[in-house]
Amino acid sequence: MNATLGYGLVLLGLLCAAFGALVGIFTGMTRREGALPWVQRAVYGFSASMILANLVMIGALLKHDYSVKYVAQVGSNSTPTIFTIVSLWSSLEGSILFWGAIMGAYLFAFAFIHRHEHGRYMQLSLGMMCAVATFFAFLIAGPANPWGPTPNPIPTDGPGPNALLQNHVLMIIHPPMLYLGFVGMTVPFGIATGALLRGELGDAWLVPLRKWTLVPWTFLSVGIILGSWWAYAVLGWGGYWAWDPVENASFMPWLAATAFIHSTMVLERKKSLKLWTLALALGAFWLTIVGTFMTRSGVFNSVHSFTQSDIGPTFLVFIAVVMLVSIALLALRGPLLVAETHMESVFSREGSILLNNLVFCALTFTVFLGTTYPLITEALANKRISVGEPYFNIMALPIALLMLFLMGVGPMLPWGEANPKTTLRQLAAPAAGGVLAVVAWKLATLGASSAGEYGSGTVMAVMAFGLAGFVAVITTRELLLPARALMGPGTNFFGAVVRSASRAPRRFGGYVVHMGIVIIMVAIAASSSFKVHASGTLKPGETLQVGAYQVRFDGLSSGTEPHRKWTSANLTIVHPDGKEVAYAGGHGPRMNYYERQTDPVGSPLVHELVWRDVYVSLLAYDAKEGSASFNAWVFPLVGWIWYAIPILVAGSLISLWPRRRQLLGGTAPAPAEAAKA
Repeated sequence: MNATLGYGLVLLGLLCAAFGALVGIFTGMTRREGALPWVQRAVYGFSASMILANLVMIGALLKHDYSVKYVAQVGSNSTPTIFTIVSLWSSLEGSILFWGAIMGAYLFAFAFIHRHEHGRYMQLSLGMMCAVATFFAFLIAGPANPWGPTPNPIPTDGPGPNALLQNHVLMIIHPPMLYLGFVGMTVPFGIATGALLRGELGDAWLVPLRKWTLVPWTFLSVGIILGSWWAYAVLGWGGYWAWDPVENASFMPWLAATAFIHSTMVLERKKSLKLWTLALALGAFWLTIVGTFMTRSGVFNSVHSFTQSDIGPTFLVFIAVVMLVSIALLALRGPLLVAETHMESVFSREGSILLNNLVFCALTFTVFLGTTYPLITEALANKRISVGEPYFNIMALPIALLMLFLMGVGPMLPWGEANPKTTLRQLAAPAAGGVLAVVAWKLATLGASSAGEYGSGTVMAVMAFGLAGFVAVITTRELLLPARALMGPGTNFFGAVVRSASRAPRRFGGYVVHMGIVIIMVAIAASSSFKVHASGTLKPGETLQVGAYQVRFDGLSSGTEPHRKWTSANLTIVHPDGKEVAYAGGHGPRMNYYERQTDPVGSPLVHELVWRDVYVSLLAYDAKEGSASFNAWVFPLVGWIWYAIPILVAGSLISLWPRRRQLLGGTAPAPAEAAKA
């Protein structure tokens, strides 16, 4: 019953998406705007079908209906309820089904919010979005069908989801955040291709185009950071980013979308970079499809990726189609998108944004080349090579430092041509801030480094601290200067800040996001360059010195949970001042044993402090001898990578908040929400 109902809903969604694509594109190109309600109904039908199909699958998982193929693959009677629900996206077919539900939600939201928009704009944009939805609905109905029957005899129990997905609560929220980021790029892709098909980009659509990119960008940012947190808290290898192919698959569209968001500023203010901005929107979407292929085709060896599947060739065809359509639209319609102004000088706000865009693209290409080069080499020369961290660190880190520098310089420069004397005068305080940041860090770590409490660091790390101080001063100044201008009788400084944010939410929110990025860059530099490592085998009562901390081994303990067994090391972390914090009864580093998993899955101990973490992983243990082997690290400032999430989200929400008044021109009527943006 579940299989029949679920598959029927998927087929209905496929029919609605295909109808919406054909009618939307055809009537949009032939200027038959009266067909818009039919396209909107097709979108609503697709959305309802996909969301209901996912609810049916969740019901089948909770009821342990092993007659459904996907439930038999990932279900288990002993899996806790929350992880049973999470198993919806734990394997290939379910993840594509979940993808369809998120796409349905995005398309519904866009169609409903802009339901009173200019017909031809909406028909073309919705038609292109429906074309993408048709592809994914086809995948769910065909190569990635989760509703197939289970061969007889139908099992009474299943293997459960991947053990790594049951090992930490972050897996409940990390994949949905990434999916919301990836799938959401369909909306700006639809708007951009609609503008190209129409041959113009009216001012009324600039704000929606930017905002519908900022929403998935925010989800993608949170998803990437949560993924690094999960790798840090679960895998036990003492790191959070390894330039893994699937990590890179999420990073590349983030870079392209970030460049696009900055480029829209020039497009709105100077009416230039129209073609470049649309190319970035198309490129960000294309990279999400490439990233999806990396994750789900099985051609890349990664802890994040799914096993070999039959959808790889289908995805390759879709990647090629999207690329060819994008190039054709840019080539044929691009000449119609003529810039209304020309760049006066490279030393200007728009010049710095363009340079910033080029740096983002350079980093995207660097990551793309390093990620795909082994696959290309194997396909063409039948030769296996590996491109690892050394390549990415050597190539990407200097580009990242240049991006950080431009993030500070850009906001200082005016629109148009900058006055050299004024610019040099404005640089004085930020430059002093950068020097002070380096000096302060050196003074704070000088004695600690010589005593072995921290590592000695690298030149790149010191440069990162200096540039972070430079950017922080500029960002703080840009945040607070408008508030000072609003100070008056009866107005306190906090009230002035709120007023300035409400008057220019996009500007204010952007600088809040910049501050969050600065914090992340400092945390990455400190935790990667100033970490301290120690390892050893201990007997009960013995200690391991790591930096200024001691790790005392107090013995082993074991336990059983409904879905696993575990063996844990009881540890006590001894602080430099003599304070002791004990971790026992399964709260220390441990090995988790799952019934259908051959190898144990480790969980490290993370002793979290505001300015540093003490991180201990259990490598092996001898139950007879009572001894255990450990890896231990001290990571300065590492927690600030995750603490920056609320700052990024707050900045994005402020940027999305509608402004009180804004006049929009253009060829199409401005949407109600765009008129307030």
